Amino acid sequence: MEEIEDIAISMIAIVIACTIAWGGLNTLLSPQGLIFAVVLFFTIGIAFIAHEMGHKWAAGKCGAASRFVMWPAGILLMLAMSPLGFIFAAPGAVYILKPYLTKRESGLISLAGPSVNFVLYLFFALLLVLSAYAGLSLSDIVKEIALLGLRINSFLAFFNLLPLFVLDGAKVWHWNGLAWGAAFLVSILAMVLAESFVIFI
Repeated sequence: MEEIEDIAISMIAIVIACTIAWGGLNTLLSPQGLIFAVVLFFTIGIAFIAHEMGHKWAAGKCGAASRFVMWPAGILLMLAMSPLGFIFAAPGAVYILKPYLTKRESGLISLAGPSVNFVLYLFFALLLVLSAYAGLSLSDIVKEIALLGLRINSFLAFFNLLPLFVLDGAKVWHWNGLAWGAAFLVSILAMVLAESFVIFI
């Protein structure tokens, strides 16, 4: 129950922070702010938590207990910096409760997060493509969610796959350079295609 509360608070915090950062403090208190917050909930809110749940699922497959833990200091820092237009998105993370992980286990668990973002990316892409081919007219808010979902999920995958410090990419690279290279290349391609969707849809 405590883990669910941590997830809920983290999702709400990141949506509020992004609403302020991208729309301004006044947007948060306006009717348009509510619509914007809904769009962000279905894009960055779900993308962030799904990414973390990907790690949690993979950890379970490796026989490791895990738990999402909210980081109060990260949330406060994120909210404090949001009026500056900058998002330090670190409201919490999945902690692996296993004393030792092999390089393979660590790599697979780390790769699972960006992989979930790729799945969400494909969902939004298929929604746009199939609706266009079927001649269906999406509402403005659904189209906005889909287009922003493409951008956010591709960026989250790209950023987390950077082979730096404690990011997922460093652990994947340490396990298997070829797997890292393939995933990183896909993330770059996904970002490029996301901008193409914005132009042509």
